[in-house]
Amino acid sequence: MQTRELKLKQASAILQMQPKELQNLVQFGVVRPKRRKGSYLFDADTLLLAKVAFCLKESLGTRTSILCKLMEAFFAYQEKLKSGNPEYVVFGCRFSAEEKPLKIAVPLRALGEQLRQRLLQVALYRDLPRGRKRRGWRREFLNSLTQAAKEIGEISEAEVLRTVRAHRKEKRAAEITVAAED
Repeated sequence: MQTRELKLKQASAILQMQPKELQNLVQFGVVRPKRRKGSYLFDADTLLLAKVAFCLKESLGTRTSILCKLMEAFFAYQEKLKSGNPEYVVFGCRFSAEEKPLKIAVPLRALGEQLRQRLLQVALYRDLPRGRKRRGWRREFLNSLTQAAKEIGEISEAEVLRTVRAHRKEKRAAEITVAAED
């Protein structure tokens, strides 16, 4: 992956999560990005860790203390993963001694590929200062919209609506699978 470092808002856009969600992961010590001049900087490996942590948090709904332990174990195991590119990473959790371990599989290869594709679009998510807009921002915004329209080509309004509806429907549908393992 690329070695470029991103600030928190850029990283949250690449990860497709709210900046507050990523900030919470950082503040609770689940993800530990580099810190320079008061800003957190995320490299590609830290982005992958954050994506795995977010997937675990969203699917399990677990407390941050357990999430921290899971991510510490994953971080320790990540050095072994550098040589290979496994399709899944399986976490085994036992919350008490009398319970059977819970196995959670995270599609690591798919998440890594998704991040690679999103990192190619990092230029879209520039880090702009808060507050007043800089001089010429409207012209720059319209130019980028014009360029995007040229790249898209001729598309009917019905096709745009169909695509938006399909995307929204895809977001709503939960995909749950159950598999038996001996």
